[in-house]
Amino acid sequence: MRRELLTLTLLLLTSAAQAGDVVITANRVEVPAEAVSEDFTVITKEEIKKYGLTSITDVLKYVAGVHISSSGGPGQPTNLFMLGLPGKHVLVMVNGVPLYDPSRIGGEANFEWIDISNIERIEVIKGPQGALYGSDAVAGVINVITKRPKEKEFRVNLEGGKYKSFKERVYGALPLKEGFLSFSFENFKTNGFSATNEKNSRYESDNDGFRYKTGWLSWGYRPDGWLRITGDLKVKGGSVDFDANNPNPQYAVPKAKSTYDNFFTDLKADALISDNFSITAALGHNREEREYSFGSYTGVLRYISLQPVYYFSDNLFITGGVNYRQEKADFSERVSAHLKSAFAELHGLFYGLSTTVALRRDLHSRFGCKTTYKLSAGYTFKSTGTKVRAQYGTGFKAPSLYQLYGPWVGNDSLKAETSEGWNVGVDQKLPFIKGKLSLTYFKNHVWNLIDWSWTTYKYENTGKALTEGVELKGEVELAGFLTLFGNYTHLRAKEYDPSTGSWEKLARRPEFSYTLGFKSSYGKLSFSAWALHYSDREDSNGKTLGGFTTYNCYASYRLWDNLELYAKGVNLTDKDYELAYGYNTMGRALFVGAIYSFK
Repeated sequence: MRRELLTLTLLLLTSAAQAGDVVITANRVEVPAEAVSEDFTVITKEEIKKYGLTSITDVLKYVAGVHISSSGGPGQPTNLFMLGLPGKHVLVMVNGVPLYDPSRIGGEANFEWIDISNIERIEVIKGPQGALYGSDAVAGVINVITKRPKEKEFRVNLEGGKYKSFKERVYGALPLKEGFLSFSFENFKTNGFSATNEKNSRYESDNDGFRYKTGWLSWGYRPDGWLRITGDLKVKGGSVDFDANNPNPQYAVPKAKSTYDNFFTDLKADALISDNFSITAALGHNREEREYSFGSYTGVLRYISLQPVYYFSDNLFITGGVNYRQEKADFSERVSAHLKSAFAELHGLFYGLSTTVALRRDLHSRFGCKTTYKLSAGYTFKSTGTKVRAQYGTGFKAPSLYQLYGPWVGNDSLKAETSEGWNVGVDQKLPFIKGKLSLTYFKNHVWNLIDWSWTTYKYENTGKALTEGVELKGEVELAGFLTLFGNYTHLRAKEYDPSTGSWEKLARRPEFSYTLGFKSSYGKLSFSAWALHYSDREDSNGKTLGGFTTYNCYASYRLWDNLELYAKGVNLTDKDYELAYGYNTMGRALFVGAIYSFK
């Protein structure tokens, strides 16, 4: 039986696993969703298509406990907040391989450039995951899982709309006797709109365009029943306009533009050694280059992982392994750091009770060692369809290379940010109808926060932060053709300032937010509509960002078996709102497109 489970794991990883049945990221090993005791959300490629979502930030901003802030329209700098903590506290991965830019100020991912053209699903695990994934996984983990095709397919997607936006996408998949091969290519361009408004000292009235090209190749090879090798290669290049006006003409940069180039590759081998023992080896390489009129930034991330898994029984396994991350950055000088790690995890499921215990030791080349751990448990009452769960864990965030060595601002005596967090929740399957409700309470503490100091004009460990809140999410199928969905987040996020001895609200986080909508299918027609609401927020300059509600919709019609037409409306009421003070957001917009496919 254990050999069958391990073999099934290899098969599921090779092909497109059903997102509702298994979750990989929560335990680093594929386990049934009912055995996961963390707060998680899975977004499938079908859901991304049904809502007409085109970027990873479009996808994530509808996840409970996640909020987005951007400095303008498409392609402009974007930050993500998970459980009230910033993007630098969220580890982003592709197929379990870290994906971030070591040359950025916080060493976080470039969310505005992450691609979703080749995605099978996205797994979002909220809460401290440092014991499994090391530095950065303070608030949670986002794992982008690419397609592993089982059927031959060729698809062409053409789309156009407001702001002279055009997108062309081609996808092809070819299952082979001993593996698969797939590719995608996407070309996108838009004239956009002005990133800034009159409140911003950098305001320019001209449009700020965005354009990119992406090529993605995925492959798999399985010569026999015990070995599987998979890999991905992605190349992306583009540019975005931004406003760089200045009251002093000497420093103004009219029609400023930045360019971006990315090369990412990963390679993974899964070997089934015996009936109850397997080993996974993974390699990853990510290079991101950003160039501005005032300078260029290059970040390189290399990753190596070796992870064995041993099954004591069908419901009990132990895993662990060693990881190595090397970060390099070039911002007028070349600097580097590395992180060596070892971890162990024990997971079991008995009589409805799932438990996970994990321990990790990290050795950073600059500040030394950190130990993190995680405990989680969940119990399912099968008679009522009720699951109660709880998690506690610790984490840390290593100082970024820019914070350590940035020209004039770096501080090589910085300490790592440390954290602890916990959450408790209940998931309830609804009786008589198909549906589920989930309620989660979370709380996080972060110490040794790294921030800019106006006293030393360097990055310093300045204080601490506290975030806590409640999430409510649910989905109900009222009939075979109509489904209601929604989520609500109530958040308290604040930072302690030792210079004033007071707690202040963390910027750009809404106290409460919600998403509410429905999706419906009837015959060849599908239609979805939803609303997104943020309450008032404070920006870092003390200004208030007003609350807002946007309404959006997506409709598709299958004209023929191989031709689908669609239209999507964004911000239908043309709401004027800001996600950052002095920066514009998209007004009312319509986009139409067609998807031609054959198998």
